[in-house]
Amino acid sequence: MRWTHIFLMPANGRFSFNMTEIERLRPVCPSCDFLNLPSGLNSDNPVFRWALEGSAEGQQAARILIAATDADVRAKTPSVWDSGQRNTGRTEIIYDGPPMSRDKLYWWTVQLWDEVGNVSELARPASFFTGLRSNGFDADWIARYFVLPAGREVPQTGSYDNRFQARPADYVRKEVAVRERLLRATAYVTALGLYEFHVNGVRVGQDIMAPGWTDYHTRVEYQTHDITDLLKQGQNCIGAILGEGWYSGRVGHNQRRAGNHYGGRPAFLCQLHLEYADGQIDKILSDDSWQTRQGPILYSDFLAGEAYDARREIDGWCDIGHDTTHWQPVEAFIPEHGRPQLDAARVQPVRETVRFPAKYLHDCEAEHIFDLSRNIAGYMEMACDAPAGTVFRLRHAERLDDQGKLYTDNLRYAVSEDIYIAAGQGREVFKPRFTFHGFQYVGLTIEAPDGAAVTLPELTGIAIHSDCPITGQIETGHAALNQLISNIEWSQRDNFLSVPTDCPQRDERYGWSADAQVFWKTAGYMMDVSAFFAKWMQDLADGQTNDGAFPDVAPTKPLNPYRLTPQPGAPGWGDGPIIMAWYHHLRYDDAGLLRTFWPNFVAWMDYIEAANPEGIRCNRVNNNYGDWLHVGPPTDRALVATAYWIHLADLMRSIAGVIGEAVDRWEQLAFELRAAFRREYVSSDGRLKSDTQTAYLLALDFDLLPDQGRLVARQRLEELFADADWHLQTGFLGVRHVCPVIADHVSPERAVDLLLKDSYPSWLFSVRHGATSIWERWDGWTPEQGFQSAAMNSFNHYAYGAVGEWIWSRLAGIDWNTSKAGYRLLSMRPVFDTRIGYVTAKYSSRSGDIVSCWKLEDGKGSWTVELPPNVSANVELQQNIRNIMVDGEKSSNRFQMKAGVHQVIFQL
Repeated sequence: MRWTHIFLMPANGRFSFNMTEIERLRPVCPSCDFLNLPSGLNSDNPVFRWALEGSAEGQQAARILIAATDADVRAKTPSVWDSGQRNTGRTEIIYDGPPMSRDKLYWWTVQLWDEVGNVSELARPASFFTGLRSNGFDADWIARYFVLPAGREVPQTGSYDNRFQARPADYVRKEVAVRERLLRATAYVTALGLYEFHVNGVRVGQDIMAPGWTDYHTRVEYQTHDITDLLKQGQNCIGAILGEGWYSGRVGHNQRRAGNHYGGRPAFLCQLHLEYADGQIDKILSDDSWQTRQGPILYSDFLAGEAYDARREIDGWCDIGHDTTHWQPVEAFIPEHGRPQLDAARVQPVRETVRFPAKYLHDCEAEHIFDLSRNIAGYMEMACDAPAGTVFRLRHAERLDDQGKLYTDNLRYAVSEDIYIAAGQGREVFKPRFTFHGFQYVGLTIEAPDGAAVTLPELTGIAIHSDCPITGQIETGHAALNQLISNIEWSQRDNFLSVPTDCPQRDERYGWSADAQVFWKTAGYMMDVSAFFAKWMQDLADGQTNDGAFPDVAPTKPLNPYRLTPQPGAPGWGDGPIIMAWYHHLRYDDAGLLRTFWPNFVAWMDYIEAANPEGIRCNRVNNNYGDWLHVGPPTDRALVATAYWIHLADLMRSIAGVIGEAVDRWEQLAFELRAAFRREYVSSDGRLKSDTQTAYLLALDFDLLPDQGRLVARQRLEELFADADWHLQTGFLGVRHVCPVIADHVSPERAVDLLLKDSYPSWLFSVRHGATSIWERWDGWTPEQGFQSAAMNSFNHYAYGAVGEWIWSRLAGIDWNTSKAGYRLLSMRPVFDTRIGYVTAKYSSRSGDIVSCWKLEDGKGSWTVELPPNVSANVELQQNIRNIMVDGEKSSNRFQMKAGVHQVIFQL
C-alpha cells in the first residue's frame, strides 16, 4: 500500500486536497452494454466494462464471474459463466459463454491482477436483466377504438374543446389475479406515444417521456420493471395513462404536419411475467379484455402544452373494485405499418433532475411574471388552493422583452402553455405528464369564478433530461468563463432528451446531426454519453435510405401518404454518424459500434462518391447548409462539403484499421480528394479561393494543404481574425475548430483572447448579457438591434458550446491520444494563462478518474496531475514555461507521466 493525494470536489465546486491510503488495484464503475443496471439486452454477447482505482500502474489480467444470485457471485461460485483469468490490459470482456436465458436477472463481478500479480478483491456485484427478444412478446397493441380527428368533441356542437384539436390522454386498466407464493413479477411495457405505468394505484418508476423517441415504424424500445412488491395475492389492477408525444402529437415546424406523424392514436403494450415458487410462469398480456376511458388530461402535446381539469379526476381508477361503468373496451390491433421491432431500452431514461424555485418579478397587466434564474427544459410544478373551476394559465418563455413581458415570438407555432382547472379540494398540486417546455420565465394568469380572490400559488421549475451520468467537473479562476462552462452543460442537459435535439422550446426539437457532431467531443466530457449515442446511432441507421443517405435528423420524419419524406443528409449533417462513431471509440475504447455500423458508413461514402467523380463534392449535397448561421463572409459551400468528405475518408481509414477492414480504398480516396481540393481551391499564391475564417480553419484542422500552403494559411487566418478585431465570424461547422487551430497554428494566447472576448460576436457576449444557456445565433439579441428574426432564434442551442472541448483538452490539459483509445494514453498540453488564474478539473474517463489542477501566482506555477492505473500521458508544455521540476526532478518541456500523482512546478 502507499499514500497519495486524493482530490475532492465539494459543493462549492473547488477541489480540496487530502492525504488518504490507497489500496491495491481495484475495479470500479461496472457497466454492461454501457449501462450500470441494464434491464434488457439486445445482444447475446454483452460487453462488461469497468474503470480502475488504486496504487498499481496497470491491469495485467481480468476475470468475469456471472451467477443467478448475488450470494453466488460473492462466494465465487459462478453458476452461469466464469471467463477464467484472461491476460488483458483492457478494462472490458465480451461475453462468450453459453447462451443466457431470457427473462432472467443475473449478477456479475470482476476480479483483476496488477502488473506484479497481486489479485484484487471482487468488485461489488452488479446486476443485469436479460429481458425479451422482440419475438418473445405475445401481447397485443391496444388503443381506444374510436378516435376523433382530434380533441374532445363537445356535445351538441360538433366542435372541439381546444383550439389545437389536440387529443385527450387515454387511461387503460385491467384487473388480474395473482396466486400465492409469487416469487417475482416483471412488467415489460412500452407505447406508441408516451405512457405512465401504474399498479394498484401506485405509479411505477421515475421515468418520464417513456419509452422515448424512435422511428416507431421500425422499432420501439421497451422498459422493464420489477413490480413484485406492488402485487398482492388475489385481485390486482394494472393500468397506464397514454399521451401522444412524438408518435401522434405535434413536433416539427411544418404545421401542415400537425400531429399524426407516425400514427393517429397512442397505443400501449404490456406483458407481465409472474413467476411462482412451483416454477410456473403466468403471463398477463395487453389484449382486448382491457378497458379505457378519458379523464382530467384534456390534452397534452409537446407544442401546445397540457390542459388538466382536476374536476374530472377519476378517483381510484387503478384500484381494485373501481366502478367501470363509464369505461369502454379497447381495440387490440396491428399498427398501420406493421409490428415494430421491440428492443430493450438502450439509454438511461428521461427523469426529473433539478428543481428551481420560481422568483416573482413583477406584473404585466393581468399576468404575474416569475423567473427561474436558469433556462431549462422541463415544466412547472404548481401548488395551489383555490375554488373549484379556477383556471390557472402558465405561459413559458426564454426571455423577457423591453417592457418586461414574456418574449414568445421565437416559439413560432409552439404555444407552450399549461392550463390547470382547480377541483376546489384544498391544497392541489399539478405538474404536466406528457409535455415539456424550454423556458426561464413563466407568466401566470388566474381566472377565478365570480371574481373570487385567489392566493398566488407556489411555483417550482423542474428540469428534465436523459439521466446520463455526469462525468466532468471543472472550475477556473475566471467568473465569466465559469458561467460559459455552466451554460454549455445546461444546454446539453436541456437538449439531451431521448435524442440530442437542437432546441427544447420552439416548434422543432429535432435530432439534427450537425449540431451534435460538432459538439460531441464536448458532450463526452460533461456526461457519459456512451449509451445515449449507442441508442441514437441506431436511430441514425434506421433513417438511412436504401441508396445510402444518412438523414439530417434522427429519428427521421416518417414516410407515409400524408407526411414529408425523410430528409437525406447535407455535408456536415449526413457526415455526423461517422464522425461521432469515431469519437465514441476514442473516448470509450469501444469498437463495437464501428463494426456494427461499418456497412452503413460504407454505404454513405458510396452515396457521395458515386455522384462526385471529379472529387469536388457538389452533387447529392441535398439541403446544403454550408457553415450554418455564420456572421461573416460566406464560405464556399462546395469547399466545406469537400473538406468534410476528405475528413471522412481519413476517418474511414482509421476505422478500418481498428476493426480489421482493408484501408487501401480510403487511403487512395483521401489522396485523390486532397489533390482535387488543392486544384480547385488553392490559388497560386497559396491562399484559399474562399477567403474566410472557416475555410482556413477546416483546411488546417483537416490537414488539406501542402507544407507551403499551411504556412500561408496560418498567416492568412491570423490576418482574418485581426481584421475582425479578434471576433468570431464562423457558423456551426467552423466554430469547433476555432480555438484548437488558433492555439496550434497562431498561439495559445490568441486562443485565450478569443475565448475571453465579451464583445459581439463572441462566446462571452451572451454571458455578459445574462445568458444561462448557449444561444443558437451569435446575434440572438444585441443592444443595438434587439432580438434577431423570430423565424429562427433559439436561446438554448448547444452547437456553439463546442468550444468546451478546447476548455477541457487544452485549458485543463485532459485530452485523448488516438493511438490508445479510452484515455489509456493522454496528450496533455495545458494552456497556462494568467488571465485564467487557475483550473481545477476532474474527468471520470472510461479508464478511471483523471485530475488536472493548475494555479499561477506571481510568475510561478504549480500543476498537479492524477492518473488512474493503466493510464499514462505524453506531456508538452508551452515554450515560455521554464525551470520545470517534475516530481522534484528537473525536466524539459516534454516528458511522460505514468499512473499515479505528479507535481509539476515551473516559472512563466
